[in-house]
Amino acid sequence: MMQRLRHIILFMIFSLLITGLAMAQRINFGLYATDGLVLTGIVSELDFNARKTIILAGDDPISILLSDDAAAALTITGRPDLDVTVTIDAPATLDLMSGQTTYSIPFSLGFAYSNLNSVTTESAKSQAIQVPAGFTTAVFPIWRRADGGPPGPPPTPDHTGYVQPADKTAYLFIYGTLGPVPGDSPVGLYEGEINITVSYSTYN
Repeated sequence: MMQRLRHIILFMIFSLLITGLAMAQRINFGLYATDGLVLTGIVSELDFNARKTIILAGDDPISILLSDDAAAALTITGRPDLDVTVTIDAPATLDLMSGQTTYSIPFSLGFAYSNLNSVTTESAKSQAIQVPAGFTTAVFPIWRRADGGPPGPPPTPDHTGYVQPADKTAYLFIYGTLGPVPGDSPVGLYEGEINITVSYSTYN
């Protein structure tokens, strides 16, 4: 059985969920951003065939690592003096409904962020902080001081005549593992959806 987990599309979503179709096995990404944050896809799919061209029933797990070119990447652009909260809701399986039977392939997700205001994806990856397995939320400043110095003063509240500092960009990387592929998995379209929510942290 050839499993082509090829089109794992990032849909840019700000106030409304945009849905769409992709061919072959897929994980759709729902991206939600609030408060003027901007999300932009750079590598907008997870392609497990980049790791193994033909995926067969009974195969061992196939992994896309943070260091791989196939890792999905997006940027979060916003105020450098504020923290953001990233929450990821990922399925445990990719599923295919065939008749009255649902077939599933295990999927586990990993993610990392880089907030040293890198100018390239490659440099951002080299500085990325991987979120421990099992965690689904990360809180971090858009811009982390490279010198490791003490935290700066609290953000200046918006007021008349105040000019906010220029926006900075943080990176978010999505990767993971597909499988093991059950031996009875039929050929077909296995689907799942990962919802990513990004907002400024309020600490309420």
